Amino acid sequence: MYQQNKSNSDFCALTLYLNPTGNQAPKYEYKANAESLFTCSLTKKKYKLSQINEWFMTEGVQNFVKRGHTAKWFAKTQQIETPKSYDKGDFQMVLSFIMIKPYKPSANVDGMKTVGQSIPQYTPQPMTQAQPSAPDHAVPVQNMNDMDDEIPF
Repeated sequence: MYQQNKSNSDFCALTLYLNPTGNQAPKYEYKANAESLFTCSLTKKKYKLSQINEWFMTEGVQNFVKRGHTAKWFAKTQQIETPKSYDKGDFQMVLSFIMIKPYKPSANVDGMKTVGQSIPQYTPQPMTQAQPSAPDHAVPVQNMNDMDDEIPF
């Protein structure tokens, strides 16, 4: 059967280590042979590139798939722990195919409302009749000279 310990129950990946070539970018800085093997983080079993589908269908990986995890490629460089005499650099590339948790947005941060909650939503209003702006006893101007105000002295 399959044994999981607490340290790797939340992490599932296939990992491949690429060795330094001694070149600088834009040339390729890291390489691995086509026969290089990926290592499973759950079982420590080795898989070829052509066997990734077999790894994905194993019981341990399928447990992650059932919980909604998805697979993504990640890469990082790290210091070589035990450099060999034929290594052409001090760093190696770690290429991993990692099962990651699905994204769940958090409800709020520190009790603050989300943007959708803080902005009022549009509610349609019924149409109303326009109101006249002049009072009921208003009369039109007959003579434009009446419109001039007297300057008080």
